[in-house]
Amino acid sequence: MLSEKQLVEHLDLFLRNQLSFQSYIELQISSSEDLKISEKIDQEQIRIDLAGISQIDSSIHFFEAETQIHVNHPTTYLQFCDYCYLLCPNEQFELLNGNTLEEQLVWAREVGIGIISISQKGEIRSRISAVQQPFDPDIREVILTHMNKRYKIPFSTIPLWKRSRAL
Repeated sequence: MLSEKQLVEHLDLFLRNQLSFQSYIELQISSSEDLKISEKIDQEQIRIDLAGISQIDSSIHFFEAETQIHVNHPTTYLQFCDYCYLLCPNEQFELLNGNTLEEQLVWAREVGIGIISISQKGEIRSRISAVQQPFDPDIREVILTHMNKRYKIPFSTIPLWKRSRAL
């Protein structure tokens, strides 16, 4: 079974090479004057296993890797991105008790978290599509600033759905 690190590495390559994303492994954002994380969640910082921004529409995606299907962990990040996902090994869909698996899948759909699984061979499968989350523009700016400090974003960061209004 793939480790969390291997899951992240596989998806990172896919995002960059196939989907034109700029990606960030282990993006960490601490509370600041611009963003009081503890006012949003019961933590002073967030650390997401893999973050990405789409070159096509500038949507921000967060991926939390787990070796088991635990959908509740990624909910921490819902208000810090446009789309949030759980990333897990493909084998979990065969190993997990049917009732428990169905409960996790139903809950993921209800809260809008996507689920992506990766096989030992590196095959990536979207199990549940993520739903776009309401995303505060001020929080978006802080996230983009952190991303841009780490690697300069070489394309527009205005979300596609707001570009016509910006003209």
